[in-house]
Amino acid sequence: MSPLAVSPLPESSGDSEDFYVTSETPTVAKNLEPLALFIQNIATEQRKRQLCSFFSICDGATNSLTMYNMELPQIRKKDKCFETNFQKKKCLSRIVKGFQEYKKFLSFVRQWIEGDKLQVDAMLSSTKILVDLLPLESKIRERIAEQDKSNEQAFNVDQSSENAWNKQVAIHLILRNFAFFMESTIRAIRFMN
Repeated sequence: MSPLAVSPLPESSGDSEDFYVTSETPTVAKNLEPLALFIQNIATEQRKRQLCSFFSICDGATNSLTMYNMELPQIRKKDKCFETNFQKKKCLSRIVKGFQEYKKFLSFVRQWIEGDKLQVDAMLSSTKILVDLLPLESKIRERIAEQDKSNEQAFNVDQSSENAWNKQVAIHLILRNFAFFMESTIRAIRFMN
């Protein structure tokens, strides 16, 4: 499945007057929603599989896991990504920073999830493509890249309780919150268009 459409280039006679500049958003930016939906679907599906295979909760009722909590990146009202007070620059900055923060958590999921790791690989690579395609100013992209270097330490479950149960609970929470993060990202992409 290719979420990005490729359109042919217009024919040109080679004269410079055939080239023009527009202030419109490039077509690629308008095609980000299918890619974001693809990422969210993988996260949701992986979470469901993991709940069913490890916790034997195949009906989706996760009440027994609600007592666990982790501080994971999320999009809040102050990030200006919601319909009221939407600010593209600030919102995109938060989305990219959130993806950078999620990298270490998703790497943890990749390392410890039971089952198909190829789906997690697809989610990681698609997330990188989405970040690269977001229409960000280069200054903001550079600043986020600098912050990313300081955020490269690997995520690990509390050393004192490093057992299979805790790892799987962490995976569940990461995938659940990442799916919520993607939901907010999709909404923001729609506001941009």
